[in-house]
Amino acid sequence: MQAISQTFHSAESENLPSTSVKTTLYELIEAISEEVPPEEDNLVTEVVLHLFDSGKIKSIVP
Repeated sequence: MQAISQTFHSAESENLPSTSVKTTLYELIEAISEEVPPEEDNLVTEVVLHLFDSGKIKSIVP
């Protein structure tokens, strides 16, 4: 999990433009799952929680 935090931190330090994407939680989990090796699927939950906790993603309720 530490490597993920460092990756996000380095992107912030480069002052990259932010991007807004509207998607469902299911689609987000599916996209992250495709990038994580099957033997490390427990990281999917950790990544999603980290994104919520860090404010990178927000829940929008209609």
